[in-house]
Amino acid sequence: MISNTKKGYFTLEAAIFLPIFIIGILTIGYFMKIYSTAENVTFSMIDETSHLAAQACGRKSAVSFPEKVKARLREENNSMEWIKTVNFRYLYSDSRKDGLIIFGCRYRIALSLPVKLTDSVELESRLKCRGFIGTKTDGTAMPFSDMEKNGDSSIVWVFPMWGEKFHKESCRFVTANAVQKVLTPRLKREYKPCELCRPEDVPIGSYVYCFLRAGNVYHRQGCHTVEKYTIEMEKEDALSKGYRPCKTCGGG
Repeated sequence: MISNTKKGYFTLEAAIFLPIFIIGILTIGYFMKIYSTAENVTFSMIDETSHLAAQACGRKSAVSFPEKVKARLREENNSMEWIKTVNFRYLYSDSRKDGLIIFGCRYRIALSLPVKLTDSVELESRLKCRGFIGTKTDGTAMPFSDMEKNGDSSIVWVFPMWGEKFHKESCRFVTANAVQKVLTPRLKREYKPCELCRPEDVPIGSYVYCFLRAGNVYHRQGCHTVEKYTIEMEKEDALSKGYRPCKTCGGG
């Protein structure tokens, strides 16, 4: 009889879907609890490990570190049933790097879900970093007398965004395009700002771009007149980065 009325339909729908809706809301809340606990555990591990990494220079061992992290995690996370640290290694080396620190933590979060599918969930967080121990080098340090001598140095110009060649300063490819320069008070006195891109507010020490052959104006990088620009670097650096000599000027 009730099912044949409009009110009866609403009552029947509420009886079916309201419990499902409540269970869904509670489940989302528990997932948020799991996520926030995992985030808090990860933050605490990163914070403690960063302090350990900063003190790595001169510190040969860190035996008490896992227990220190466990104590912090227990204090900050009341919902944890148990915590276990795993795979802690301090200042070890692999095939590529040395001074590495690796650390993991397994933990169980207690839950009280409305549907008794499980009463807890187990998670694991791991992190890996390198201690601040500097770089190990082979060989002897350069004597001070050698530091005072001028070594061979050759400056070349390259197009970092466009080309694969390096050029002389006098190369026509370089002189026809903008050159990247650091904005200094002297450059501001010698050059005037572009009327199109208005670089007057560019701070001292920033990169600006000048056409050495065509006038005394400096530009922002985004100025539409600066389609290509060159930067200078040591010839050895250019070769190591894969640049090859320009066929027109020989590369310097």
